[in-house]
Amino acid sequence: MQLLELPTVWDFVVMLCAFVFVILIISFGELLRKKMNLDVTFTRKLIHLFAGFAAYTIPFYDHPWMAILVAVTFVVLLFFASPKSPVKTLSSWFEVMADRESDVERGHIYGPIYYSISISILVAIFTLNLLPLQYIYTAAMGLTAMYWGDGLGAPVGKKYGKHQYKILGTRSIEGSLAVLLGSIVGTLVAGWFFGMWAYPVISDFSRLLYLSIIASVTATLIEAVSPAEYDNFTIPFVVTFVMYLIGA
Repeated sequence: MQLLELPTVWDFVVMLCAFVFVILIISFGELLRKKMNLDVTFTRKLIHLFAGFAAYTIPFYDHPWMAILVAVTFVVLLFFASPKSPVKTLSSWFEVMADRESDVERGHIYGPIYYSISISILVAIFTLNLLPLQYIYTAAMGLTAMYWGDGLGAPVGKKYGKHQYKILGTRSIEGSLAVLLGSIVGTLVAGWFFGMWAYPVISDFSRLLYLSIIASVTATLIEAVSPAEYDNFTIPFVVTFVMYLIGA
């Protein structure tokens, strides 16, 4: 079993690349915030859109379970990112991601923490072979729907959302369309990268498009009914579940 084998030097090289990638995304967000006087909402969404792509290093590991260490490390770091942190870097991470009043009141950025927990759990399920690794594209589609679908829905809805509706929370048709379109693009990228290139189990593009549309509609519906703080759980897990049932 791979888990019992010692990691290789290459595993640590790939893991370092994943760490550097995420830190660069966060640092770039902080730079934009400070130098261009941008709102925290913008920089948090920039991180939301791109930081999770560190999981796309999984096919390059000799032992893919090493990717779990990266995800779990960021769960811990984000938990300790607060204005009271004695570590300057972690306090600055709080500043660049705390865009909600509840974040400031509680001193924790729970949205990004939940985002990292979702990545950690789904990466673990497939890289530890609890489910077959070749179907990790289903988790990648769920996660990328969260990155780009949910990541675009809030800012588009906030700026252009003139036609609102309410289920558990207030949403807009414009924001939901952004979730749908962002999810379609994101799940196509995820399905191609993991399901056609890295682990070729999707037979052709028409099959990928079919899966992508189902994943995106699912993500849009789930985002519409989820409490705002918890869609970083609901979207990736529900979409992954639906994709696995259909695809595997």
